[in-house]
Amino acid sequence: MNRNAPAVSAGRAAWWRLGVFAVVLLACVLVPFALWGDALDRAAPAWLSAQDARLWLAALGIALLVADVVLPVPSSVIGMLLCWELGPLWGGLAVATGGLLAFALGYALGRVLPEARLRRWIGAALWDRARASARRQALWWIVAARPLPVLAELSALLAGVWRVPPLAAFAHAALSSCAVGALYGASAWLGLSEPHPAAMLPTLLALPALVWLIHRILLRRLLAGAGSAVSREHDRGVTP
Repeated sequence: MNRNAPAVSAGRAAWWRLGVFAVVLLACVLVPFALWGDALDRAAPAWLSAQDARLWLAALGIALLVADVVLPVPSSVIGMLLCWELGPLWGGLAVATGGLLAFALGYALGRVLPEARLRRWIGAALWDRARASARRQALWWIVAARPLPVLAELSALLAGVWRVPPLAAFAHAALSSCAVGALYGASAWLGLSEPHPAAMLPTLLALPALVWLIHRILLRRLLAGAGSAVSREHDRGVTP
């Protein structure tokens, strides 16, 4: 008789429950697309085109990008319209602002979810392992997911559910949002009707590597400075 059988069975059950949780989150994002996606694809550009004042146009565009967390807003169309109507600079800034605020809304919604109950239901060991991994790798998956449909919303929700530290979460979301806004603005400046994937993909893949390198350099300097300070304090303390 295998004494480890109960533990193996419990581990499999925990993975199944984690999968169910992920599917439920995914359904919350995809069901509105199925219900209202076509209608909003037609309505959102018309709403923006009806705005005469640039300030109202920017405000409406940002609001639509934020609503993309819970509604099937055509964010790429909105982004390009903002850059065409407001110009590459201000349009790109509006896209970046909308992307960051959308992440903030998704993060807040994730924080509302009952983490303690989810942890008990899925299993404390697996939940804690997934949460710790998400916090360690926040740089990678938050930055990489921001420009991607569906994954952008899921990443924000999961960052909130797993209580990724706000400073790290929002810093990386802001970085990615600014990059996306810059790429949309550059596309409009070049006269393109949409951001070119050949430019977006390498840029967004390079972002995590660049920030990781910056983190490594700063972390080493900070640790070296802290080590030197501790060494000096120790020398002063033991010197007769």
